[in-house]
Amino acid sequence: MFNGSHVSGFTVGLIVGVIASLGVIGGINPSALPQSITAAPSVDEEANRQPSFTFFTTLEDESFSVSPAPSSTPIESKYTQYVLQAGSFRASADADRRRGELALLGLEAAVEEITTDTGTWHRVYIGPFESRSAMAKARSLTAQSDVDTLLLKRSQ
Repeated sequence: MFNGSHVSGFTVGLIVGVIASLGVIGGINPSALPQSITAAPSVDEEANRQPSFTFFTTLEDESFSVSPAPSSTPIESKYTQYVLQAGSFRASADADRRRGELALLGLEAAVEEITTDTGTWHRVYIGPFESRSAMAKARSLTAQSDVDTLLLKRSQ
């Protein structure tokens, strides 16, 4: 049941434990504790160190009114769509290959050609989605297949 490596491991652990406990016990030095507590500073010294604040008296003389702030939460348009970008490729063949991979997962993808100052890009989009749960399901499928996606929100 026990072999030589079990016994040697137990022995090494026992020796290390004994040495560590002796180190902890030897490290506690009663002479290192403070011998006396110093006296607190006098009331005069403490009064000299505290800053003075005048805003309590200043605010009593001032009056102002606060109007309710407008709602800071953005209101989503009823035409907001969520899409997932599943890749951006220089070659259209690479974009079509990614679209095929997504079709095998049961996801409908579209390739959009975009020209920027760095050249022409072929971006693969999944969606738009009717709900966030449908988008999350698609994102889960792509993550399981090691396809990184970027969530994009489009207002129309």
